[in-house]
Amino acid sequence: MIEIVKDLQTLAIVKMQEIIEKAVDANANAVTIEFAKEGGLEVLFVFGNTSIGDNLFVDWTLEEAVMTLIHDRAGLEENPRGVMHWEFHGQNLEIQVEEYDSFGETGYTFIFPNRRQ
Repeated sequence: MIEIVKDLQTLAIVKMQEIIEKAVDANANAVTIEFAKEGGLEVLFVFGNTSIGDNLFVDWTLEEAVMTLIHDRAGLEENPRGVMHWEFHGQNLEIQVEEYDSFGETGYTFIFPNRRQ
């Protein structure tokens, strides 16, 4: 993936923390993140077979940093599935990450522990 400036990396981590906190607090089974046609990234929470937008949107200025963060932390260099460890309220969440193709663009699904679809 592309080398990202440190300030953008920090902002990407903050944005990912926000996404994960909202998803866990909402008791979502999973989260999908993919490129939006308007630019930026669209974030959807998955509850069973239903995906719901939560007005969470990653601005186009952070899209590459967020996608690189996910790719690197989940170890997706050689495999479309990986695990991303994330600190949340003092515990280490082990989030399953699946990479997929969405109309020629990369998208990711996070599946939270004990919330398998």
